[in-house]
Amino acid sequence: MRTLGERLNGLRWRLKATRGLWSPGVSPDMPYILPKPFDSIADGRLDSPQAETEIDGEMLSVRGWVSLPSGPTARVEVWLGETPLGRARLGVPRADLEQSTGSPAATVSGFELLADLPASDRPLGETAVRAVATSVTGERLELAPVQVTVSAVRDEPSGSSALPALPPRTPHAADGTGLRVLVCTHQLNLGGAQLYLLDLLQELIGQGTVQPTVVSALDGILRKNLEGMGVPVHITGPAAVDSLSSSTGHIEELALWAADRDFDVALVNTATVLVLPGAGAAAELGIPAVWAVHESFPPAVIWAGMDPEIKRRAEATLATASSVIFEAEATRELFAGLLDPAQSAMLPYGLDLTPIDRERAQFDRNAARREAGIPADATVVACIGTVEPRKAQIPLAHAFDRIADQHPDARLAFVGGSKNPDSKALAAWIEASRHRDRLMLIPITPDVQAWYGIADVLVCASDIESLPRTVLEAMAWETPVLATSVFGLPELIDDGETGWLCEPRDVGALADALDRVLRVPSAERSRVARNARALVERRHSLPNYAAQVSGLLGDAAASKQPSHQARKTSL
Repeated sequence: MRTLGERLNGLRWRLKATRGLWSPGVSPDMPYILPKPFDSIADGRLDSPQAETEIDGEMLSVRGWVSLPSGPTARVEVWLGETPLGRARLGVPRADLEQSTGSPAATVSGFELLADLPASDRPLGETAVRAVATSVTGERLELAPVQVTVSAVRDEPSGSSALPALPPRTPHAADGTGLRVLVCTHQLNLGGAQLYLLDLLQELIGQGTVQPTVVSALDGILRKNLEGMGVPVHITGPAAVDSLSSSTGHIEELALWAADRDFDVALVNTATVLVLPGAGAAAELGIPAVWAVHESFPPAVIWAGMDPEIKRRAEATLATASSVIFEAEATRELFAGLLDPAQSAMLPYGLDLTPIDRERAQFDRNAARREAGIPADATVVACIGTVEPRKAQIPLAHAFDRIADQHPDARLAFVGGSKNPDSKALAAWIEASRHRDRLMLIPITPDVQAWYGIADVLVCASDIESLPRTVLEAMAWETPVLATSVFGLPELIDDGETGWLCEPRDVGALADALDRVLRVPSAERSRVARNARALVERRHSLPNYAAQVSGLLGDAAASKQPSHQARKTSL
């Protein structure tokens, strides 16, 4: 376990990294507004590489556009320093330029070159990418050069001419007690459903009831955690959703891989398309399945865009599950049309309080705030979660802006930024806000616990959530929660007693609720927080939850059928 100093150092690094994470760059997809009619001037630009880029690979991609009024562009020649890279491909479509200039000629004004930069013949150090365009009439235009740094290609290890050894085959689960469980999940990066699975498997292994092997479509940081627990991990790649033949092949390959592992039962985590091959392979082999569904979307939305026959088979596979676990009644209702009521179970998932209590016991709130650059007497509102539209971080920023003047000591921290367009849009909004000094955007971090301790209030502004882990963790930290009244959240929060609720997709309602919570005396917020902690202890015990899941897995395993009887319903 990391010390407090190590956690604060990590927090300091993330805060510093934020300054550079959102710096705007030039993109070839960004519209370029010309000061004069497009085809009446000689002009152009190198879009990539961007200025100050480090070129450290063996290939260099050069892209740009050019306009020469004397006639069509005949050729574009490109150099790296004094080294000629060759002629670029012409006529590359640039719809962005046509939209911004209104000139049909702009549509095909782009050029591109993918150049080889061998290790033995590359200008090292600071240099420039240059391009010279020539029209069919001989008119020449040298575009503004782009300064870059060229690094040496790393030497290959000795003997690199030989093919690398294949990685070892996914091992079988070690002999032990408990059911042999094929665990099918979507991905192993940071996220609520992934952390749910990690906690559940750790508890089930501790109880001695399972011997799991995890099959995941996508790899991620949590793979190390699973393998550290002795759980074999097999990565399969994304599922094919637009081709029945490809989907069938994926299932057959997984079934062949799993055939000699003698699984007793499958645990399918999420209902996303990424888990369908694993669920189909289990059905192919006659392995009964228990599904844990976290998504508060109807199946038609979750599986939208799929080949109709793949979708039909997915519905049939889910309908033959031994049990389907939901974490909220509102979510279970969305699947009522596919499931027999006896199949579905509503189990509010469990939370491991031991590591949270260990963190709380040694957490220094004032030190953490100093490292984060937050005044000790500030009222900190935190929103924790990957920045994306359904989590409504930008509406929350608007809501905060509406009430910020009435609460001059308040700060709003968004924890969960990345380099996706939604994060960049939020970063741009923050930079333009008159309250930007009171707004923070923190990159995604595996160590969010410090922010529960720093915060005075956690806000979950999502318009779709089943039972978000961040809300439960905040309650466990005795950090009061303001949340939208969607799906499982009103089943968890009693307004004014264990938290506060507001209407979703309404900036005005969110602003009013935020204003209401910030006006609540600290003693009252503490009372609500204590009630919330007691609720988590009573309703969301991980040992109790794991015992219930273990019972469902055992019941499913007892119903195991020969594989030839199950092939009819597989994906």
